[in-house]
Amino acid sequence: MAVGFSNTNKPINPRGADASPKGYNRAALYSGKALDFDGVNDSINCGDFDGASFGNGTTDTPCSIVSYFYLDDADRARVLGKHTEWVFGTNNLNEFNFSILDGTGTANQIRRAGISALPYVGKWVHMVATYDGSSSSSGINVYINGVLSNGLAEDVGSYVATQNTAADVYVGLWSVDSRYLNGKVSGTKLFNTALTAAQVADLYNNPEKVVPTGVDNTALKLWLPMMEGAGTTAYDGSGNGNHGTISGATWTHGIGAPVSQTAVIDWNKSHNYIDKSEEFETASWTENRLVTITDDSFIAPDGSATATEIVETTDNDTHFLAQTLSVTAGDYFISAYVKKRDYDWVQLSTGGDTTRYANFNISTGATGNASGISDLVIQDKGNGWYRIGGKLTTSSTSFNYFITLIQSDVASRFQTYTGTDKGQYIWGAQATKSATLQPYLRNIGTSAITDDVLLPQGLTSGRDITGVNLFENVRKQGALNLDGNSWAEVHDNASLDVTTGLTLEAWVYSSASDATAGDGVLSKWHEGSNERSYLMYALDFDSFYFFVSNDGTASNSVTFGINSANYEKYNHFVCTFDGTNLKAYVNGALYNTSAATFSSIYDSDKNVAIGNYNIGQTPERKYNNSIAQPRIYNRALTAAEVLQNYNSGKNIYK
Repeated sequence: MAVGFSNTNKPINPRGADASPKGYNRAALYSGKALDFDGVNDSINCGDFDGASFGNGTTDTPCSIVSYFYLDDADRARVLGKHTEWVFGTNNLNEFNFSILDGTGTANQIRRAGISALPYVGKWVHMVATYDGSSSSSGINVYINGVLSNGLAEDVGSYVATQNTAADVYVGLWSVDSRYLNGKVSGTKLFNTALTAAQVADLYNNPEKVVPTGVDNTALKLWLPMMEGAGTTAYDGSGNGNHGTISGATWTHGIGAPVSQTAVIDWNKSHNYIDKSEEFETASWTENRLVTITDDSFIAPDGSATATEIVETTDNDTHFLAQTLSVTAGDYFISAYVKKRDYDWVQLSTGGDTTRYANFNISTGATGNASGISDLVIQDKGNGWYRIGGKLTTSSTSFNYFITLIQSDVASRFQTYTGTDKGQYIWGAQATKSATLQPYLRNIGTSAITDDVLLPQGLTSGRDITGVNLFENVRKQGALNLDGNSWAEVHDNASLDVTTGLTLEAWVYSSASDATAGDGVLSKWHEGSNERSYLMYALDFDSFYFFVSNDGTASNSVTFGINSANYEKYNHFVCTFDGTNLKAYVNGALYNTSAATFSSIYDSDKNVAIGNYNIGQTPERKYNNSIAQPRIYNRALTAAEVLQNYNSGKNIYK
């Protein structure tokens, strides 16, 4: 039943000046993740990096700090800070403020929001602080939820330009006074430019944006989306590698609008059993066989100077690097990035449980001899770099991972020869428990990352760390990249109360690695309260259902599915009800029809969910993958219309 129209929910994708009722069907995004700080000793340390200081003792640099946060209390809630240089959050008067300091701890300019932070305790707030680099307090502005909120300006002492001190950037702490944040934080950014009021509003009104219109991507120096949901690293999505080490703060899920989780950005999931995956000179790579190692000697595929050079000694023997991995039985995919220095060939191999090997020509991009490693991959990553890899199966609890220098395409693991000071460039070693190549996840720690984390898209040179062009198909045209904890929710209104005809439509990504157990794709379906109207859901990754109910309890259904050729892809699903039949279409073609035993649909007063059903009840059923362009129609589309919609989107999603 309708509860009226409202446009208070944030849009997943902005609809412009759409005054129609359907223009208000905007989803509150529960994409799930933030870090919770206890106010005692929790923080994130991002280190001291280029762009974190706003001055050099003579002149000051413009900057902007952007963050969503939730205050459990407002007393000196330090959201972001750098020792003796600047601090952003609330002060001892419980007011929002941004302080620019002189390197000794003395505040030179301070602009308070002019209003108490106390009314915002227990609420999510979008805060932006900007500094134009001037010596006047008027050069600092604070915005709350997209609106300029200055009211009290204060100059403290005589102006002295900010110093560039050797100090780390912290989230949840400013180390000068050791005051810790008691609350939650998400979507924190640091720019080396002063955002305008229009650009601040752009970020607030369009939460899927990383950088506002009119700002160059290179101005973004730090971006912690805090979307990983697990682990002790908050990954920097700016492409600058300023990843944060989490101390104490815990992951929380199911955070709703207005928190920007940039969930319509194309996130990748991955894990890595190899530790110190780019630091081959460390003790993690203790099995160093007759090679010399020069760390950070060449430009890596991500644009950083972190690639390693390995060169054979002049000994007559085998030449390799190795690491022992602790695993469980199953399929694994091993990989590495390699660039030719001297030899055309390089080998990936394993040992310890069973001997396996695979050879790769990094001059021509071809594969060679292999045994025990299948599904070989060699991908051109540009600038001479190739990503090489293959699948193996183990029944053991460990195996050795080798990167081996070879002179030719040998039909054996290893090659014995007298070295002549030749070698290769290597970077980004990885082993995942999967049957296919996964996105690369850097592991900076000394233990395996065995659980999938979400990888943010870096902006370096317009490409993410996997080499994907960010501006070729940005955000998959509005795909919600869900992870089993996330969903979007549209409040009930008259336009969603369809009773005599219905179509549910969406592009749905299905992956065999994300098996489901009855998870919602698109629904207005609440089982516990007998408020069932309509539901598209995944019984498993390849099997789906469409349900409708005429009384909130009983239901009619039709099944549909996908075959193996369409695994690991987006598929176009359309389900229709015309009062007589339920029909399901897959990729433009009719898949199945089922006769209905009733002619109308129950008018529930519950919200519509995308990527979930049974919201607010136990158990909720959340989809563990991406959903794009979900649509609801108040009539049954014809077969011709279904095909037309499929054809219009297949070049984007297929």
